[in-house]
Amino acid sequence: MCAFITEDFKENNDECLLTMFGDRETIVHYMRGLEGVWTSFHEPHGPLLWYCNTSKTQHLSNMIKNQKSPRGSKKYPWRNQPARMIYTSSSNVVAGSSSTLMAASNGSGQREKFFDDNINFVPKRNAWNRVQLQQRTPGYHPYMPPQRRQVQPKTQRGYYSSMQNIVPNFCGYQMIGDDFFLSLARWELGYSFDPGHTIQQSGLCISGLTIAEAADRVMKATVLNDRVILHIGVVDLLHGHDYVDMQMDLLRLMRIFEERGVRVILTTLSPIANSSHMPGVVNRYLQFNSLIRNSNWCYIDLYRCFVNERHNTLYECYQPGPRHVSGSNQPHVLWNKLGRQRIIKFLKTQLARFI
Repeated sequence: MCAFITEDFKENNDECLLTMFGDRETIVHYMRGLEGVWTSFHEPHGPLLWYCNTSKTQHLSNMIKNQKSPRGSKKYPWRNQPARMIYTSSSNVVAGSSSTLMAASNGSGQREKFFDDNINFVPKRNAWNRVQLQQRTPGYHPYMPPQRRQVQPKTQRGYYSSMQNIVPNFCGYQMIGDDFFLSLARWELGYSFDPGHTIQQSGLCISGLTIAEAADRVMKATVLNDRVILHIGVVDLLHGHDYVDMQMDLLRLMRIFEERGVRVILTTLSPIANSSHMPGVVNRYLQFNSLIRNSNWCYIDLYRCFVNERHNTLYECYQPGPRHVSGSNQPHVLWNKLGRQRIIKFLKTQLARFI
């Protein structure tokens, strides 16, 4: 540090302090006598650090003087401990800590019976690296023999042990439907997608589900509630299915429900936002909703939830644009957060008439 001071002084004043004072020790004694100048050693043989305490640097000096000593890490407490004893083949002590010396002074008890044999133990799984391990510098932490981790046996959860926790359920009614009911079950009711399927599904809420596919799945379903709320038909309209085919498929689906003793509540379809300008789709959509209303079935008119008094579609309840779904090649404009919340409130109000 004194060399840096002499170099800085020569650079600023074009004079050499060594020629003025003779040697470096004289410079050190002179600087220690100056007011506001003090020194410190950070190590026993480290560099001599100089500090200047002036009005401009008073806050820095106070900050340096008030610094606390470095704390030891709690995660590895052995790092700040002295080196432990290293045992040679003749069991001679080379260097050690106080705990090891105490163990040596107490003699070979029951716990220290095999200490000399195990101090350089290398497990079999590291036998390929035995030479490298023996040549390493011994660590500061005490040796701990390898232990097997106790693995708790996993309980096999039956897939159909609790049907209410597996299939989407709303107010005691099992939900069956297409992407609209699937998004409602996933994002509002908290049900997760069933794993292991390329097409997103949760129970019988399946992406791209048509009326005919719903009939086949209900017929083969091993778990089916005695009360079901059904939303179906949008995929058939988007794929251009004829109204007669949709009608026959729906009658077949309702007959399967009746044979299985299931009480069904149908829902009319909300306006199809991305197809409202297509006359063919709109005509089949109106006919399908009329079929649900005029048949002798229990139904909830979701159409009323997405139109105003003038029967204009409330587009603020839909997503901003069409999106591709995993079960269909036709893009869907699903309900957004506002629309799903309106559906939840509306269904709770209407289901009170059937419970």
